[in-house]
Amino acid sequence: MKIEIQTFEGNYDGKKCLVHARAGALNRDSLVMTMQYLNVAGSDDFSPLLVSQSHDGGKSWTAPAPDPSFTMEYDADGTRYTWCDATHLYHKKTGIDLACGHSASYEADAVVPILTGKSWTCYSTFDPAAGRFTGTRRVEMPEEYLRGAATGCSQFIEEENGDLLIPVTVHHGEEFHSTTGVMRCAFDGANLTFLSMSNELETTIARGFGEGSLIKFRGKYYLTLRTDDAGFVSVSEDGASFSEPEIWRWDSEEILPNYNTQQHWLTCGGRLYLVYTRKAGNNDHVFRHRAPLFMAEVDPDTLRILRHTEVIVAPERGARLGNFGVTQIDDDTALVTVTEWMQPAGCEKHGSTNALFVTRVSVE
Repeated sequence: MKIEIQTFEGNYDGKKCLVHARAGALNRDSLVMTMQYLNVAGSDDFSPLLVSQSHDGGKSWTAPAPDPSFTMEYDADGTRYTWCDATHLYHKKTGIDLACGHSASYEADAVVPILTGKSWTCYSTFDPAAGRFTGTRRVEMPEEYLRGAATGCSQFIEEENGDLLIPVTVHHGEEFHSTTGVMRCAFDGANLTFLSMSNELETTIARGFGEGSLIKFRGKYYLTLRTDDAGFVSVSEDGASFSEPEIWRWDSEEILPNYNTQQHWLTCGGRLYLVYTRKAGNNDHVFRHRAPLFMAEVDPDTLRILRHTEVIVAPERGARLGNFGVTQIDDDTALVTVTEWMQPAGCEKHGSTNALFVTRVSVE
C-alpha cells in the first residue's frame, strides 16, 4: 500500500473557508472537483458550489471558480436555497460525471439552515468540452418521500445495467429524526429518475441514521452509516434489502470510537477499506475528534476493522476533516480529498490554513 499526501495550503481570511471538496474522475488524468464556501459565523451556512479541475491526475488543481449552473435562489419572503454536500460518480454507461447532493434552505438573513425544512436530492452533470456543469435538477420522488429524501456526503454506485443505487436520508415527520434507505434510479446521461426504494433502516439514537455511503464489493453491498453516537454498517445481497445495522468494531471486538461524522469506502489491490475519524487519545482539541483521517482494511465477512492496518491519510492540524470525499480512480487507485474546516474559532493556532489535502492511495 502506497500513501501519498499532497497539501495545498489555504488562505483562510477569518470569515469563510472552503469545505466539501469531492472529486469525480473522468479518466486517470482529468478530474473535476466541487466545493463551497462556509460562513464561519454560522453553522452549515454554504455558498453555491464552486468548481476546480485537474488535468494531471490530481497533482495540481485550478483555482475554485463559480459555475453558472450553481446559484442561490430566493423566495418572495427572502428564504434562500442552495444545494450542498455534493458527491461525484463517473457513470460508465453514459460516460458522464454526475454530482449528487441535497438542497438546503435558510430564512432571510439566517446563518443556519432550516432543520425542519424539506430537502430533496439535487444533481448536475459535467460537460468537459464546455468546462462547466449543465444545470441543476432534482429527483422527483413519490408522495411518501416528499417530506424529505435527500442524499448528501454519500457515496453511491453504478450497477451493471447503468442503474444507480443512492443512499438517502429520509424524514417522514416534522421532528428532526431520520431513517436511511437506498434508492434505485435510472440515469440516461441527463435525467435521474426514481425507480424504487430499499427497506429503511431505523435507530432510536437521537437524530437517527444519516449520510450513508455505499459500495459493492465481491458481489455484496456494504452501507456505512452515521449516527450521533457511533458509526454503523449494514449489508445487502441485492441492494434492495439491507441487514440490521451493527456498530463498527475493531477485530478485537472493541467499538471503533467514531461518532457523529462520516465514514467512506475505497478499494485497493482487491481489498476493502474504510476511511473515518475517531477518538485517538491525542486529538481532544479537534471538534468531535474529526481529525486526522484514518484508513483501515475491513474484513468483509466479519465486518471488523483490522486495527493493525490503520494508517493516516490526512493529517491533524487543529481543524476538523470529517466532511471528506473518496474518488475511486480504478481498482488499485483512489483519492481521498478534504479541506480543513475552520471551526471553531482558534483552530488555526494548531497550524490549519483551510488547506486542501489530496491523498493518493495505490498499490506499491
